Amino acid sequence: MIARIRWIHAVLVVIFCIQPLEAKTPDGHRQIVLIAGSKSHGPGQHEYAKSVRLLKVLLDRAPTLKGVRTVVVYDGWPTDPSVLDTADTIVFDTDGMQWLPWSFTPERIATIQKQIDRGCGFMIIHFSTYIPYKFQKQGFAWSGGYAEYDGPKYPEPYFTYKVLTSDVLFPTPKHPIMHGVKPFHIKDEFYYRITFVPSGVTPLVRVPELPADPKVYPGPLADPKDQITMWAYDRPRVAGNKEAGRSVGVTFQHFYANWQNDDYRKLFLNAIVWTAHIKVPREGIRSAWVDDAEVDRTLGPAPAPVRSPLEPPKN
Repeated sequence: MIARIRWIHAVLVVIFCIQPLEAKTPDGHRQIVLIAGSKSHGPGQHEYAKSVRLLKVLLDRAPTLKGVRTVVVYDGWPTDPSVLDTADTIVFDTDGMQWLPWSFTPERIATIQKQIDRGCGFMIIHFSTYIPYKFQKQGFAWSGGYAEYDGPKYPEPYFTYKVLTSDVLFPTPKHPIMHGVKPFHIKDEFYYRITFVPSGVTPLVRVPELPADPKVYPGPLADPKDQITMWAYDRPRVAGNKEAGRSVGVTFQHFYANWQNDDYRKLFLNAIVWTAHIKVPREGIRSAWVDDAEVDRTLGPAPAPVRSPLEPPKN
C-alpha cells in the first residue's frame, strides 16, 4: 500500500512538472498587456499612449472577444512587473534603439525572457522593431526578426526606412492574422530590409513601392523579400509547454491618423489576438473608429508621463 502511494505521488510530481507554464489571471481571463513608451515625436506621430488606449477600447468592445482582459502600461515598463506573469501576450509600442524600454537593465531582459520561455505572445510595433545589435539574440528569439541599423553589417548606423503612400500586398493571405483584412492604400513610415531568423517566419505585409536605397526615390525597387514590413513568427516550443509562443513584428504605425482605416485597425487587432493564442474569427476582429474624446470618456484621462531615470536623454 505504501509503495502504491509513493508510486502515485511520483506520477503526480512528473505530471505537475511537465504542465505548460501558462498564464492565468485569478478569474481565468486571457490577458493582453499593452505597453506604451514615452513620447518622442510631435503631435500625430509615435502616439504610443494614445494608440494603446485606443487599442484597449477597441479590444474591450470587440463583440467576438469574450473572457479577455486588457491592461495598459505607461512609460515603457510596468511599476509592478508581476502583471506580465499573467499576460497571454505583451505588446510593445515604444521607441527603439537605445530607448527600447525592455533593454534598460538585465533584470528587465530576464523578466521578458521568463515570459517568452513560458510561451507568452510578443508583439513589437514600429520604432520598437529597431533593436540594437548587442540585443540581437533577443531580437531573433523573441520576435523572429528586427530592424538592424548597427553592428558588423552597419559600422556606421544606417536606417532603412521610407515615408511613402502605397498599396500594401499580403504575401500569405490565408494566415489567421489576415482574416477579414482587405488590401488598403496608406501613407506611413515603413522600416524594411528586416533581418530574420532562418525559419518560422511568415511574411504578412509587403510594400511594393519600397526602393532598394531609401535615399534614392523613385529608383530601383528593393527585392520583394526586403519589402516585408510585417511578419508572424511561430517560436520553437519550449520543452514542457503544450503550445509554441507566437510573435509579430510590424514596422509601420508612424501616423496616428491611420487608425481611422478599418482594415488597418483590423490587421493590428487580429495580430494581437493571434499572439495571445485566441482564435481569430473568419471575419477578423471588427471595430469602429473611436475618437480621442470617446477614449477619454471610457478610460478617463491618461496619466501624466513619468520618464524613467534609466531612459537615455532624447534630443
